[in-house]
Amino acid sequence: MELKLRLPSIADETEAMAGHHQMLADPFIEFLLDYRPGEPFAAWVERVNGVSLGWHCPEPWLPGEFLFIEADGVVVGRVWLRHSLDAHMAEYEGHLGYVVLRGFRRREYASQALAMSLAHLHKAGIDIAVVTCDSSNGASIALLEGAGATFERLAVSPTMTRRRYLLATSA
Repeated sequence: MELKLRLPSIADETEAMAGHHQMLADPFIEFLLDYRPGEPFAAWVERVNGVSLGWHCPEPWLPGEFLFIEADGVVVGRVWLRHSLDAHMAEYEGHLGYVVLRGFRRREYASQALAMSLAHLHKAGIDIAVVTCDSSNGASIALLEGAGATFERLAVSPTMTRRRYLLATSA
């Protein structure tokens, strides 16, 4: 199985929109970040790739990369890597967010995508990544702790409780 992280393309529309609609039922996960209902998919691709390629970064986005996780030619998930953090992102979201679509879970895609994401962050000059997950997400907790992340503390707001981890971006 060949796994890679790559920029979205217009050719991904069918798979990406199916994944997006699948994840709408989950209140904590936005598969296609900032996708606007009814928006042409090509416009969304142009916007997120513009951020990933450093062409523009619209407010309130932060510099980073939005990449699909592809396994053997199929989009199985996505990562959002942030190269800098504002106060909210530093507290509750961290340097990276990842989603593996339901039909592709428990196949090691998340752990491989995490390792690849850390390498991207290291290239961007980040030595220690802040990574968070919902306090009730046992799969993400196991993934992060299995990857050597150090639990730092709980980040609590009126609407969420997140576990904050620190994770070296290089081996």
